[in-house]
Amino acid sequence: MKEITIITAPDRPGTVADVAERLAACGVNIQEMEVIDDHAHGVIRLQAEPYDDALRALSEGGFNALSEEVMVIRIKDEPGAIARVSARFREPQININALRIMRRDGGWATVILSTSDNVRARELLKDCVI
Repeated sequence: MKEITIITAPDRPGTVADVAERLAACGVNIQEMEVIDDHAHGVIRLQAEPYDDALRALSEGGFNALSEEVMVIRIKDEPGAIARVSARFREPQININALRIMRRDGGWATVILSTSDNVRARELLKDCVI
């Protein structure tokens, strides 16, 4: 699965509206969106369809839009689940770049993550990648 990350200047009102309007004008549907402002930079992460059209529209619109491959995993929704998953990367020296719990339902959690080596990470997580 691919995700788009946009890095923005901090505290500029209207950035989310600008992104959403740009995508809407190009017929792109936003499937998921997360917005974070750490007061140094704004970060917008999104999944959209059609993906290539979204990336092109944002780049052509002057946004610093980056493409990133992410994995979706399903794990038990219980204490220690994230610890067990992340511990798999310790010995092979794989860094977790991003991790988000997207949904919790019926005792299970859907988690999106990206790493410094998604190919090896996918193999280490083959029992829970969806």
